[in-house]
Amino acid sequence: MKQRDKKQVKRHTGRLRNISLPDIDILDDIKDQALYKTARTHDKSKISYKGKMSLVEGRITEIKSNYLYLVEVNGIMHASSMSGRLKQFLYKSQALAAVGDTVSLDMSAEPDSRIEHVLPRKNALIRYGDGSFQKEIVLAANIDQVIITSSWRMPIFKPGLIDRYLCIAAIQGINAIILINKIDLLEFPDELEEETAYYRQLGIPLICTSTVDGTGMEELKEELKDKDSVFTGHSGTGKSTLINYLEPGLNLATAEVSESNEKGKHTTTQAVLLPWSFGGHLLDTPGIKTISLHADHKVLIPKVFPGFDLYYPHCRFRDCSHTHEAECAVLQAVEDDKIPIDRYDSYISIYEGLS
Repeated sequence: MKQRDKKQVKRHTGRLRNISLPDIDILDDIKDQALYKTARTHDKSKISYKGKMSLVEGRITEIKSNYLYLVEVNGIMHASSMSGRLKQFLYKSQALAAVGDTVSLDMSAEPDSRIEHVLPRKNALIRYGDGSFQKEIVLAANIDQVIITSSWRMPIFKPGLIDRYLCIAAIQGINAIILINKIDLLEFPDELEEETAYYRQLGIPLICTSTVDGTGMEELKEELKDKDSVFTGHSGTGKSTLINYLEPGLNLATAEVSESNEKGKHTTTQAVLLPWSFGGHLLDTPGIKTISLHADHKVLIPKVFPGFDLYYPHCRFRDCSHTHEAECAVLQAVEDDKIPIDRYDSYISIYEGLS
């Protein structure tokens, strides 16, 4: 075959062009456009066009999988799936809902039930994933207080981790209680007083407990009564043992702490909402060996770090970072020994760790 007899194929040699897409809110109104699904913001997820629904309000007590939840409605548990409509929106967090969320449940097709709405949260305990995007990981929602659980030994007490949790609780608007467990391992009471004096002076509730001799357990029980509380902290501090002491019927799994590295083993594998027999609920979450703040929180840390609220309003500069600025009230408080140097070092570690 001669070259000229071959079918000539016309090829496009022009340059690619940018295409102007409509506003994102307009895309939300376009139906059956799967190409644009990822552009739909979660703000529109509350709109539903379904009819003949029988909606009741419930609360998520456990997440079985990405789209299967246990929901409590008037004391009765329902295994419920997530509405397909809610899966089509772009959310800030990794999961569509969290333990503790209040939801609207469609009961029109009993025994099957479906979550149609996730109602607005009053607060949430959130940590953030690694990487550039730092996706939200919601540990618990709609809680009254967070019990920041540490231990005196095995693993050793780490005030720096306490500071991080206190910053997170302040940013999320959640009341915080510091709990130091395994106090029976304390050899020198002066050490405990020295380590906790700063927090006590700030008026932060602090409870020392031991499940071996019962120290502080009644005080802890009173703090938990009729409130929804989440126990959190690094693994191995004895959260599950504390909970079993207060509510023996739960029989939560426990594990020994490694003697070689004093690190605990995770016994709680997922968050779950459990009722206390004396009133209120427990939101039990997996132990967290490391917890991170969002990079956007860096501007907040100089204001929410424990105790800095007493001084930063007196700094010369409104956006003072308390690191080098002239006439910084926080730096002056460190000089005057009003803020311990180890607490200031902890602040620097948190502040400089956020990029």
